[in-house]
Amino acid sequence: MVATPAKPLPSWLEGKKLNKIEQNKANKDGLLVGSEIEEFARVGWENVDETDLQLRLKWYGMFWRPKTPGLFMLRLRVPNGVLNAEQLRAIGSIVARYGDSGSADITTRQNIQLRGVLLEDLPDILERLKAVGLNTIQSAFDNPRNVTGNPIAGIDPEEIVDTRPYTLELQNFLTSNGEGNPEFSNLPRKWNTAVAGSRDNFLLHNDIVFHPVERDGVMGFGVWIGGILSSQMNAYAIPLNAWVKPDEICRMTAAVLTLWRDNGERD
Repeated sequence: MVATPAKPLPSWLEGKKLNKIEQNKANKDGLLVGSEIEEFARVGWENVDETDLQLRLKWYGMFWRPKTPGLFMLRLRVPNGVLNAEQLRAIGSIVARYGDSGSADITTRQNIQLRGVLLEDLPDILERLKAVGLNTIQSAFDNPRNVTGNPIAGIDPEEIVDTRPYTLELQNFLTSNGEGNPEFSNLPRKWNTAVAGSRDNFLLHNDIVFHPVERDGVMGFGVWIGGILSSQMNAYAIPLNAWVKPDEICRMTAAVLTLWRDNGERD
C-alpha cells in the first residue's frame, strides 16, 4: 500500500475528542497526497491505502465511487462559474477520452464535475487543467468549497458590483493561489463562501456572504454568516452587523473561518 507518514497534530486539535473521520484527518492532512498522486496512478487504485483512496484524494477533487470501482468523479474549482472557451475545450477533451463512461456535471455551486475518470490519468489531467488556469485543489470534503457569486455578473441590469474579481480573490486566498492552503485544509465541515452583486441576495444559504452596501459614500460589503442548505437542515445566514471595505473581505473570511476551524464540533 502507498501511504505517507503523518505530520504532528495541529495545536488547535490538541486535547479535543475526535471521531473516526476527524482522527484520520488529523493523522495525515489531505493535502499531503498531492506528492503521491503520480505513485497512486502508477500502482493503481487497488494498491492505494484505503483512507487515502476514499478520503484524502478528495482534497484534490477525486471521489472514489463504490458503485463504479475504478471510475472516479473529479470536481474542479470554477470561481463564480466563469469559464472561457479554451477551458471548456480542455474539459471537453478530458471527458471525451472516456467515451460513454465520461460526462460532465454543472453543479449548484457554479462548478464542474467530471465523471468516469481513471486514477491512472489523474497526473496528466491535473497538468492539462493547470495549463488553462484551472485546478481541483480542496474542492471537496471538509475544505473551503468553490466561491460563488452572481451568475449574470457583468450583465446584470440590477448589478451594484461585479462579483467576479471578488470571488476570484477569495478563491485564490482560500487555496493559496491553487497550490493548497494548509491553514484551511482541516475544517470541521465544508465551508461555503459567496459574494452577492445586487440588492437581491439569493446567496444566504452560505456560511459567509458578502453583500454590497454603501457607507459614507464608500462601497463595501455587509457580512452575513451561518447559512446552510442540506437535506437535513436549511437556514438563512444572519447579519453580523459588520461592514468591510473590498480589500478586507479576505481578512474577514480568515477571521471567521479560523474561529470556526478552532472551535467547531469534531466529535
